[in-house]
Amino acid sequence: MSATPSRTFGAEPEPLKPEDRFRCGTLIYTRAGLFTLFAWLLWGDFCFYLMETVWPNVLPLLLKAEGAPNYVLALVITSIPSAMNFVLNPIISTISDRYRGRRGRRIPFLLLATPFVTLFLVLLGFSRELGGWIHHLLSGPFPELTSGAVTVSLISLLVICFRFFELFINTVFWYLFNDVVPVAFMGRFLGMFRVVGAVAGALFNFFLFRYSESHTSILFFGVAILYGSAFMMMSLKVKEGSYPPPDPVPEGRFKALSHIKTFFRESFSHKIYRLIYGYTTLFYAAGTIQIFMIFMAFSVGLTIDEVGKVAGIAALVSAALMYPFGALVDRFHPLRVILLAQAGFCLVAFCQLIFLFVEFSKPTAFWVYAGLAALALPFTVANAAAGLPLAMRLFPHDRFGQFCAANAMCGAVGITVGGLLAGGFLDLMKAYFEKENFYYRFAPLWSLVFIALSGCLTILVFREWKRLGGDKGYVPPSVSSQS
Repeated sequence: MSATPSRTFGAEPEPLKPEDRFRCGTLIYTRAGLFTLFAWLLWGDFCFYLMETVWPNVLPLLLKAEGAPNYVLALVITSIPSAMNFVLNPIISTISDRYRGRRGRRIPFLLLATPFVTLFLVLLGFSRELGGWIHHLLSGPFPELTSGAVTVSLISLLVICFRFFELFINTVFWYLFNDVVPVAFMGRFLGMFRVVGAVAGALFNFFLFRYSESHTSILFFGVAILYGSAFMMMSLKVKEGSYPPPDPVPEGRFKALSHIKTFFRESFSHKIYRLIYGYTTLFYAAGTIQIFMIFMAFSVGLTIDEVGKVAGIAALVSAALMYPFGALVDRFHPLRVILLAQAGFCLVAFCQLIFLFVEFSKPTAFWVYAGLAALALPFTVANAAAGLPLAMRLFPHDRFGQFCAANAMCGAVGITVGGLLAGGFLDLMKAYFEKENFYYRFAPLWSLVFIALSGCLTILVFREWKRLGGDKGYVPPSVSSQS
């Protein structure tokens, strides 16, 4: 890649010159080099999003087919992965911030984790076949075991192994952009980044989702090989620059404990950060119900192919809207855009409750479902467009990974606890409503309550941001400040 290290790292900031638009830290790009950088990052992003779309959308169907109750679905798909995120994300983020290697501080983690992510993704695809084989081996000494129980247990174990290595990717990949993409081009890059992710989701929903139950192993195998090869090539082709040495590590017997105390003291040092974490916790708790929304669609008469087509069209429209919404975020500030998105989410969740009170014919139910998906589109795109820029605007740049990790930890709490409670909530509704799958229509009620709560905290974040200077004067508060 056409990027060369500069010899002026750490020099006093100078007024931005035209050539500085192509600089990121010690990296200086030519136009061709910047194009190449974007090409590799966006190709890696496409395959990453495809992988991240497949496993959480297909595994609930597989677990349900094996007889797993709702709380087990929530435990395996949301709570366990999020509990792991809570523990591992700050560790990975902090180590990555401080690591200095021949290939940089982000790329080595991607290269290490990608082969293992690929392997466990393949094994998840063959979990039904592997579960049947293990059940056959164990059926002699343990005749009470069922094939479904063995398969569900195997999927749970494989999800833990997969998630362990996938967390290295899902944590460090986002920090890489801040280290290699010039600030002057960040908005355009993030706009294209979101478009590529939306296209990946559209292709999955249009062409692959219908085969989720009938060709699970082939689907997982193909996506795993595509992702693994693409991400390895991207990690080898993208180059990081040089970084100043990290702050010295405190000496003493309890060095690890000192790191932990410093992490929490700095990350939770100011009111605005604590409010952001609270918003994230509640918003992620609201999202835990999403794995059950496909079963709500089934309950009103839609088929898996119809659900896939609606989602695919929505993803394509989202791709078209991503760039203009990115410009909207730049103009009006991501915090304002997120406030608008949350109000919209509440409106959509409220409208989705119509399925509790009206029994539509199947053709009508399809168009009502599709219409509500269309209503949700601009708010979903607005929220996606504003998420990462909000973190970049509100968190300290020099400890960006650390503060993102703290935010992710709080989100993990929301998902872990919310996932268990959401599954339990639906199982409770099932006890009161005998009609098959009708209880899934209560899923939007869960979203409505928690999004409304997260919206209240977002308003408090906005008020604190205004107090600290707002559009013209906000600077991320010093980590040593107290409030």
